[in-house]
Parts: sequence; C-alpha cells; structure tokens
Amino acid sequence: NQIIPSGIWPRMIQRPYGIIANPKDKPKSIFISSFDSHPLAPGFDFLLKGEDHYFQIGCDMLRRLTRGKVHLNLDSDAEVSALFGSVTGVQVNKFSGPHPSGNVGVQIHHLDPINKGEVVWTISPYGVTQIGKLFLEGIYDASKILAIAGPPVKNPRYYRTYDGACIEKFVENNLSHQNVRFVSGNALTGERIAADGFVGFYDHLITVLTEGDYSEFLGWLKPTTKKLSFHRAWGLLSFLKKDQKFDLDTNTCGEERAFVQTGVFEQVTPMDILPTYLIKAIMAEDYDEMEALGIYEVVEEDLALCEFVDVSKHPIQSILREGIELMLKG
Repeated sequence: NQIIPSGIWPRMIQRPYGIIANPKDKPKSIFISSFDSHPLAPGFDFLLKGEDHYFQIGCDMLRRLTRGKVHLNLDSDAEVSALFGSVTGVQVNKFSGPHPSGNVGVQIHHLDPINKGEVVWTISPYGVTQIGKLFLEGIYDASKILAIAGPPVKNPRYYRTYDGACIEKFVENNLSHQNVRFVSGNALTGERIAADGFVGFYDHLITVLTEGDYSEFLGWLKPTTKKLSFHRAWGLLSFLKKDQKFDLDTNTCGEERAFVQTGVFEQVTPMDILPTYLIKAIMAEDYDEMEALGIYEVVEEDLALCEFVDVSKHPIQSILREGIELMLKG
C-alpha cells in the first residue's frame, strides 16, 4: 500500500514479458542483479555507495512480497562490495563471464526458469534502495548518479542528478566533435534522445556515439584489423587482436536483407533456447512455437547481442517485442 502510491512501483518488472509487475500477483521469486555487464555501464557499488542500510531494508520489504526467495546475484569476477556483501535474508548467487552475464533474464533462466503461468519479479539495486528509503524516511528519493561516457566524450564523468533530468548541461563543451548520437542507456539497448533530451526512468548512463552516416564501398573486402566483427569473414581480421579496443560508431555496415542462418545467435545467448527459431516463430506469428521456443524467458536485452552480430541486420529486439505483444494480446 505504501510502495504503489509513492511512485516506486514501476521499478518492479515482471517476467515474463518485461512489463511493470501487477501488484495482485504472487511472484514465485524476486531477482536482483547487482551488476550491469552492458558496455560502459557504471557499477551499482559506486552508484549506491553508503546506501547499505537502505538496501538491507529494501530487501527485507521484498521478502514480504513473495512466497519464494529473494535472489541477489553477484559478479564472481569482481570484489564483493560492502553494499552487497553484508546483506542478510536473501539467496546470494554468483555469475561470471562477459556480457550478458549481468542480465537478470539470464540469471533467472539458470536459477529459477519461468514456465507458463508463472511470474517472477525483478528490480534493480537502485529500486531496492528507494524502497528502503521509503520505509525508513517516508520519502521518494528520485536522485541518482548518472554516468556520461562514449568515444566522443572528452572527459567521461559522473553527475548527481534526478530521474528525467535534461542532459544538455552534462554534455555541453565535453565532446570532441558534434556529429554524435545520444543514447539514454547503453549502446545495445538504450533509447536515442536529442542533445537536450532527458534521462530515462531506468537509466544511469548516457552513451555518446559518433554518427555512422557514411558508406564505404566494399568495405568488408579490404583486409583490416581495425573493424570489429564477430565473424571471420574475408577482410575482417579483428579476431587476430582479441584484446584490441574499438572506437565504434552507429554505422551498421549494411542494410536489412534476407534472414541468413549462421549459428552465431546461439553463441552469444547463454541460455537453453534457440533464438534463431524463436525469432522466425515470431515473424510467422506462431503462438505455439513461440511458447515452446522460450519467449517466456527473454526480453529485448537478452537478445540484444543477437542483433549486434546479425549479418542480416534485422531489428531483433523490435521483432521480439512484437512477439511479446502478440502473447499479451493472445
């Protein structure tokens, strides 16, 4: 009764479908991912430094909302911070590896998979501390720390601000050039905004990328190690320098074409599903196949890497959301 009118409830996200949770539901468990493995994402241990007590109270309140466990998932490749290391009353799990290891959907898949008719709730550490402050101090704290990063940013830095803040002053006089794209969130799943746009409700990062508004004739034929490619194609030799960093822009290096099956989707999806066939089932509007192939387990961020490595340049995330909308209507 306190959380809903406070404005914090939209922090609670339901799986399946990645929609705001229905307070009338009884989730079988609640998941908190303590780390964000997306590109350039800031760490919650820094964003919430000194908020230990609020986080603990928030976890205590979450335990009252589920019959099952509250899962707190940590990065096993990083040192456990005081914020998460002292929490009691939760099930602590550790995940390792590159992105998408920090995606809560991947974590749910491996710990408490969702079957038809089941509901799991997820919430970010930031949302947990907001709940803690609400019950301890009776306030809705909309303040947040925002990171500004990306190749064109001269001095990446943090700002203390509020939900929905305008980014104009944060990026002013801090760019190496002006032909850029601003993204609220990360480069894989974020939303494009204007130079005077606003920080997304769920975002702690503004990513700045160079606009890829150019074309290169037969660019993939010229041997180079300076272009990142997931595929060992002719001319694209980035695999020879595995530790090399790339200054990426928004150029997709091609347009949408026929759906080519290469088997790479499965290589970047650490889940026991078949993303290629799931996407095809969505495009065919085959409800039974969508259900059988795991649409209950994924939202856009879980297949964002599939879109990134797709040689056919399909909007995988948009297609997946269309499939989710079909399931919601059905």
